[in-house]
Amino acid sequence: MTEQRTARVAPGTKGDRALSGALMQFAAAAVRNDLVDPVTTELVRLTCASYHDCHT
Repeated sequence: MTEQRTARVAPGTKGDRALSGALMQFAAAAVRNDLVDPVTTELVRLTCASYHDCHT
């Protein structure tokens, strides 16, 4: 019997393309939206930096 393991996907590696695409579209739209308060904008920016492993 073969053991099936679930692998974690690290930032910057290939994973679920549909999910990655949806997250990228969401993040881009959130950053472009000037009606979002500065705190939410900063949280999205930090999340994107963490996802892309760029820490900017």
